[in-house]
Amino acid sequence: MGLYKKALRRYDDFYRKHLSLTRDSWGVYTRFFPIVADQVMRYFSHPVWGPALRRAFRFEGGDHHAEACIVPIQHNLEFASTSKNMVVPIQRLREAVEESSYRITMDRCICRDSFKCSQFPIDFACLMLGEACRTMVGNGIARYATVEESLAHLERAAELGLVAIPAWTEMESIAKGIPEENKERYFEICFCCPCCCNGIKNFKTWHQVPQLRKLFKNVGWQARASDACTGCGICVDVCPMDALEVGDDGMARTGQLCIGCGLCGFRCPEGAISMVEIEPMKEHILEYFGDARPQIKG
Repeated sequence: MGLYKKALRRYDDFYRKHLSLTRDSWGVYTRFFPIVADQVMRYFSHPVWGPALRRAFRFEGGDHHAEACIVPIQHNLEFASTSKNMVVPIQRLREAVEESSYRITMDRCICRDSFKCSQFPIDFACLMLGEACRTMVGNGIARYATVEESLAHLERAAELGLVAIPAWTEMESIAKGIPEENKERYFEICFCCPCCCNGIKNFKTWHQVPQLRKLFKNVGWQARASDACTGCGICVDVCPMDALEVGDDGMARTGQLCIGCGLCGFRCPEGAISMVEIEPMKEHILEYFGDARPQIKG
């Protein structure tokens, strides 16, 4: 192992032991998180500073990585007539919950707490799967959840209109104090709001960087407006990717940048936008993760 890797490993171990997110350090994290999110991570796509920042945050470089995808969990869905996989997207998350050997719910959402969210409940936070999540319970920032409680948590996220983002990021494991040998034995399902989620706010520029396109992969769904559309433009305003526009005919139209989050359909006052299946989903949610190998069983 080279000197750089040894130094990096020692820093990571020190961070896990002394600087990780705990009940006692939560207040410190919420004070600094907005600075990191708004003043640092927005430069991930910068041509000069971007590569160094992405390496520093373990988003790329060597065996370091971060991956995520978007799963629409609301129920305004339209299946393709030729589909062989008539499974609602939220069911893929239910299946992962049911097969996981350990589950937790975070006590508070670090993003919403840091930005003092006024639109969504701060005490409704991520659902995490896998044995390494025991560390977060021990640190006092999460509680064990039964399968039934976890499924109810998932349904509540759908009712609130939050965006489901299954993810695995190495920096998250370090920040939460998960030991190096257990870092892939956890998998998070974030329930994000567009007002506070750093990734959603920045992905319009992050998507321009090839190394960052593996974040927020589309799992086969795209927004589409029906004839009930009145052209009010609310969907245009809420779309995190600027993927919608109102055409000359007064109808909302979806562009190629749509990541299938479902925010537009949830906010549409006329119920005129559905999530349309453009390709069948894969058999397991973990199949969308190529570099990461999250483990949720045993």
